[in-house]
Amino acid sequence: MVTLIAGKKGTGKSKEIVKMANEIVAEVNGDAIFIDDDNRAMYNLHHDLRFVNMKEFPIDTGEEFLGFICGLISNNYDIQKIFIDGILNCVTIELDRLPAWFKKIEDISTAFSVDFIITLNYESALPESLQRFMR
Repeated sequence: MVTLIAGKKGTGKSKEIVKMANEIVAEVNGDAIFIDDDNRAMYNLHHDLRFVNMKEFPIDTGEEFLGFICGLISNNYDIQKIFIDGILNCVTIELDRLPAWFKKIEDISTAFSVDFIITLNYESALPESLQRFMR
């Protein structure tokens, strides 16, 4: 399952995903990962969540990020949830490529039974193809 929390900058998406991650980590039998573009949320997260700061890795594009995600999953089949705060802050994805990128995330989610919860700063109306992921 892929869940998208999208909205304008400053609307509380990061606080919402941190709260969700902290609530879900107690319910998950496997592992959960929280990915962000800096360390701001790290101290607000439950210690059982694996925190990843994307700035520590030489990953710039959406395709490289998909490879990174596949590497995480292939290294640990116990991953059940991956939280990604501000995907467009973590990596560069052209806005017209977002639907195809989300389709690939959905394919990974289905293939490996990993749920993705992703926040996205988006100033205009979301493309129709992304509406189905909205929470």
